[in-house]
Amino acid sequence: MKIAVIADTHVPHKFDNLSIRLKEGLKGADLILHCGDIVEPRVLEEISQFAPVEAVAGNHDIDYFGSALERKKVIEMAGYRIGMIHGDELDELHVNKTEQADLIFQIVVQPFLFGEPVDCIVFGHSHKPFVDSFRAEFRPPGRPGKKIKHNVLVFNPGMPLRNRHLASMGYIHLEDQALRVEIKVFTCGRGEN
Repeated sequence: MKIAVIADTHVPHKFDNLSIRLKEGLKGADLILHCGDIVEPRVLEEISQFAPVEAVAGNHDIDYFGSALERKKVIEMAGYRIGMIHGDELDELHVNKTEQADLIFQIVVQPFLFGEPVDCIVFGHSHKPFVDSFRAEFRPPGRPGKKIKHNVLVFNPGMPLRNRHLASMGYIHLEDQALRVEIKVFTCGRGEN
């Protein structure tokens, strides 16, 4: 199974439209995960032409979606649990994207620790690709005193439209005994998104 992972499309906040490269990158996906800062609902409609979409709200989505999108969620696919979060809050306070890198565990992993263990967490906000893993102790509800130690893959696909860093998106490949991530970096000519 191939899952496309995107975040921070910012249409039309920073960009007028989704790029042709991004649309090409969505072809062949079985599912698309959007990790927030979608901005306008038409983006979800547009990408849903390629595959079913799961999305969470980012800090720029509240005005456009209200409470229609959750701030975090867990989806289950092919026996794996994947957490989704934008990654812009710590204790309900906004964290600037430049501060996010130093607080990845607290911002991205901790919000999931009081539920069933997740295998991977996808997030956005920084506009930069990121892959790492963390050892985490989960405390599932209904099992007092029970701690489940689990390694969690943490993955930010970057921003799929050209910005000051680079344009990128990601994929999660769910295979027989493995969850594998991939980052696709787009080359951009002058004037391209």
